[in-house]
Amino acid sequence: MSTSEETEQQVEAPKFTAAQIKAATTKEAVLKALLDQVDKAYKDARKEVQAMLDEQKRTTGGTKFDACLPDGTKVGDVRLSGGEAAAKITDEQAFIEWAHRTYPSEAVTKLVRPVPARLVKSVQPKFVTLLLERMTAAGVPQVFDEETGEILDVPGVSIVPARARTHSVNFTRASKGKRAGRDLVAEAWRAGALAPIALPALAPAPPAVEDGDAA
Repeated sequence: MSTSEETEQQVEAPKFTAAQIKAATTKEAVLKALLDQVDKAYKDARKEVQAMLDEQKRTTGGTKFDACLPDGTKVGDVRLSGGEAAAKITDEQAFIEWAHRTYPSEAVTKLVRPVPARLVKSVQPKFVTLLLERMTAAGVPQVFDEETGEILDVPGVSIVPARARTHSVNFTRASKGKRAGRDLVAEAWRAGALAPIALPALAPAPPAVEDGDAA
């Protein structure tokens, strides 16, 4: 066997030690366990806050609220983003019949086979898009007829939510003599002030009470 063949058959030495791999896998497992706890708590909190903001918008019109630490220090604010609404065809047959009567030049009728052959009505797609865009902008299922000057009700169309309301968390920025909101949250977490209210499952256990202290 040649020297080159012996070299190719040599086993490559491991790059990482068993201790390094154990430390890395333990770190990942710990972070995954913490992430699962934080992710669930965050989703639950976000759902609760959204319900509260929607209610405040309905009753008081409020859309912006401060986020503060337990000691009252402001770290940011939470802002409600309004949902969007759009015109949508909810009864296609009613809309098509209306469009054929009102705008015959935009009407389309096709003979569809096989047997039994039947006539299928539709409307030019570009015209439908134009009408829906106008109704979305107006916020009502009505269009202005430029020829007659009339405002026409459009059957089969409704203004429906196109995107639900949501909200965003905005942390205060660092400025002269003022620390950033994220840094303040991190400091409060390290001090143990937040875990009991934000993540009680991960809060440190209270110190054990000695028998003498209990007496």
